[in-house]
Amino acid sequence: MKPNNYILFIEYDGSKFSGWQKQPGRRTVQEELQRAAAKILKEDISFTASGRTDAGVHALCQVVSFSTKQTLKPSAFRLSLNAVLPKDIAVSAVKKAPGGFSARYNAIGKVYEYRIWNHTYRTVWNRHSWHLPQPLDIKLMRKAASFLRGRHDFTAFEASGSGQPGKTVNLKEIKIYRRKGLIVLLFKADRFLYKMVRNITGTLVDVGLGKTKPESLGGILRSRNRSRAGATAPAKGLFIREISLKYEK
Repeated sequence: MKPNNYILFIEYDGSKFSGWQKQPGRRTVQEELQRAAAKILKEDISFTASGRTDAGVHALCQVVSFSTKQTLKPSAFRLSLNAVLPKDIAVSAVKKAPGGFSARYNAIGKVYEYRIWNHTYRTVWNRHSWHLPQPLDIKLMRKAASFLRGRHDFTAFEASGSGQPGKTVNLKEIKIYRRKGLIVLLFKADRFLYKMVRNITGTLVDVGLGKTKPESLGGILRSRNRSRAGATAPAKGLFIREISLKYEK
């Protein structure tokens, strides 16, 4: 009997998680999902995400695939999961998937969002943003971002310990805008290297603070040298916003 394949669209507040991937002795999103599914289905379920998130990183829309021996009614399973999941994880949709579907390998594009609270006073939403009281010049940041758009080797913005084969990424879009005290950076690409968004964000912040010239971003990119880029931005400001999938319905 062939297993039935499904897709979960989930969101989570990563503040109290040690990331997506299940780890001994640590609270993770994957472990909480597996525990909830086992309670409902009375079956051990293995979940695969479109990409792992680090400790403290959030998701507005993460895509997760799984297989089960049972035939599920998507709307009913969504309600059941949300009834037993902790309050910092929510399932927004469940869909039937074709055989062989993998959230990891069928993901063809991702959008990440990074939030910076750029004001002298703090906010109660600080756990979801990087608080920088010094004023940032977003015009300079936008100019610097223009040197990163396109298909490039992004080794200079990859953290060590990745192990990902190939360093070429097609960074299709970087948008930077301000909503009162909140600065939002949007990154759209076919894929992302390990901590790439946070490392680019840290470098763009240096530009916004006047520590780095916008024109230097091209040289940093071509150097393929991580030490030439800025510091890694904190995880708490990062969100997975959107996943593009390729599959036959």
